Amino acid sequence: MTQSTEKQSIDPKAAEGCNTVTFTATDGTVVSFPLDFLIERGAIIADKINGENIADVMGCSNQLWIPGFPAKYFIRDIAKIDFTCEEEVPPLPDFTDDGHDYTNRPNVSCKAEYVGRVGEPMMFEGWADDFDKRIVAVEFSLDDGTTWTRHETTGADAVRWVWWTFEWTPQEEGMFSMKVRAVNEDGKASPIPAVHNFQIME
Repeated sequence: MTQSTEKQSIDPKAAEGCNTVTFTATDGTVVSFPLDFLIERGAIIADKINGENIADVMGCSNQLWIPGFPAKYFIRDIAKIDFTCEEEVPPLPDFTDDGHDYTNRPNVSCKAEYVGRVGEPMMFEGWADDFDKRIVAVEFSLDDGTTWTRHETTGADAVRWVWWTFEWTPQEEGMFSMKVRAVNEDGKASPIPAVHNFQIME
């Protein structure tokens, strides 16, 4: 289990004398945040996850990520960033949990080949994250969640995404479904596991 570290932080020196950061996405979405808030939170703009292009994992060219806040505020496909000095610093959005902000925390994803061969190892991989909670394990099931195989994510912290890999060697042909869930430091597992359906052939 490894963690992604390939993220670009907002450089305080580049924005010296400014108090506001405005992000403009390719679809025209515009979001402004106080600069001090982004720096204190350790906000980053990610374009790679564990060396892979973020488009292959998240379906976007880049993404703003603010530790501890719901993903719906993480603007994607940022085309322009403006650092300005405003008379009034923009207020933060209302981050009150409305029941939809954390509908599946901890979050987890899974990807692999769609066709494998009997006796040949298959590699499953993905990311796991729980905002302000540390991911302590990722669990795998091939029997629709009746039993789970647990792998600890040693060294994980609450700041970075966990990028996990899991190798499995099929012993028989057929259609299979790999379920994956993440477990946070409070012992809570993903309510909705990630699922990858695939076929094993001779």
